[in-house]
Amino acid sequence: MFSKQELQELIETVSQNPIQTFKYSDGTTNIVIKKDRSASTKQKNLDVPMSEAISDPEEFDDLHKASTPEIYPEPLQPELIPITAPMVGTFYTAAEQGKAPFVQVGDKVTVESVVCILEAMKLFTEVTARVSGEIVEIVAEEGRLVEYGQTLFMVKRN
Repeated sequence: MFSKQELQELIETVSQNPIQTFKYSDGTTNIVIKKDRSASTKQKNLDVPMSEAISDPEEFDDLHKASTPEIYPEPLQPELIPITAPMVGTFYTAAEQGKAPFVQVGDKVTVESVVCILEAMKLFTEVTARVSGEIVEIVAEEGRLVEYGQTLFMVKRN
């Protein structure tokens, strides 16, 4: 992890060099520093030193904001896709009590794979994955009522 001083030095180094984007990852932390292209153009068009060119403090703040690179984190986890409930009903992972569940964490699924059933008014509806990947989490609780659009499973896309 970077200290505040190291991060400030890194930002300053990037802003003083011609590179537009800097990316860093150590496996647990990702850092992306991107320059605002319009800020580079504004600074190149100034013919006088900054101290003489800017007399209005608000103008300085605007220029400073424009020339400061933005930092924003990249996701550390692979893209996770939710499988959501297509209707209101009671969530079951198996066709019958005592039977093997349709899927478990770690199972590979395809678009057509049945992942669970939802029961509403004695009607049992099979729910398909609608995405290919690996089941990484079963979010809904067995035998509990789920709402329309509620996340049932999380899938890591292939």
